[in-house]
Amino acid sequence: MTELIYYNPRAVVNEMNWNLLGIAKFSYLFKVFNPRMMLHDRTGTLTMPVHIKSLFPIPAFRKIEKTYEEICNERAAEILQRAEMLGVLVYVFWSGGIDSTLVIVSLLKNATDTQKANIVVLLSGESITENPRFYQEHIRGKLRTKPSTTFHSIVGTEHLITSGELNDQLFGASISLLQPLMKIFGDQIIYQPYRRDILFQFYNLKFENAEMTNFYLDLIDRLIRAAPIPIITYSDYAWWLLFALDWQSVFLRVLQFTPEKNARNITMEYVRTNLNPFFGTEEFQLWSMNNPDKRIKNTWSSFKWPCKDIIYDFTKDADYRDTKLKMASIHIWQYRNESYKFIDESMRLFREMDPIEYYNPNNSFW
Repeated sequence: MTELIYYNPRAVVNEMNWNLLGIAKFSYLFKVFNPRMMLHDRTGTLTMPVHIKSLFPIPAFRKIEKTYEEICNERAAEILQRAEMLGVLVYVFWSGGIDSTLVIVSLLKNATDTQKANIVVLLSGESITENPRFYQEHIRGKLRTKPSTTFHSIVGTEHLITSGELNDQLFGASISLLQPLMKIFGDQIIYQPYRRDILFQFYNLKFENAEMTNFYLDLIDRLIRAAPIPIITYSDYAWWLLFALDWQSVFLRVLQFTPEKNARNITMEYVRTNLNPFFGTEEFQLWSMNNPDKRIKNTWSSFKWPCKDIIYDFTKDADYRDTKLKMASIHIWQYRNESYKFIDESMRLFREMDPIEYYNPNNSFW
């Protein structure tokens, strides 16, 4: 038996594995969730049909008084100081979207001139198109840049990597859950108490199988009861599923594109030191649990309004603040690069693996 820390869902739930109890039912979950995104329950309530080692347990709830902006500033200073101490560069993934733009804003607000010289922005034509004014005023000619298609050559090296990853999980910015619910039932659904009959309609549109829909509603009810804060509204519901199930996947997924020559450099020490999803800290998670009212107001365009306010204070770009929508950023690392499909607890990377090595028959899906 091998414990994994990361798996590619498509490699696990393909029909060749449906003879293993739970895999076929488990595959239905990816009709709702991104099939590129590993799912792992950080609460331990649901057991996946894959042996998984949990690396990032949910912090015990406690009150936190810091503002989101204060935590952003502290995180930026931490990353900049670490890079300076190690004598390495900070590579920043920038899509032009809200999360990665906030990362660069936070770094620029807290960097010395020397530290700014160590920032390298990984970008593409799509990044610039998504946020042209920011590129012209704050990146072009001011920060070093590289094409984002070259990112894989950096993974597993001595340099630090940061990105806007995990902010979606803090805010429950679910393009696969809350946004479709809003499209079907209207914006007013955001803060309505969630109801099983409405969720049945939503899931059954995806599953087209009433028995399977009820199975999943029962399963997710168990997960809801494990939440550290009350889950009352549809906004709460979408937030909790992302926060509980997506965290480890999003934290680690860049590692699947490690070049073969650097694979031996991928260790837990590398994950702790060099891999720095900007929003992947305990303090950000505590802020998220303490501030459910700050995820969204009453329209999709208000999603992540605290982020857009911080960006506006720096850029004075009112148009971006008022009209920028949460979108699925173009993850260029998912194109043109061969990926590993499994990472085990010893940090070994595999392109293929016999299902018997990782399959967990004592799972929640049969």
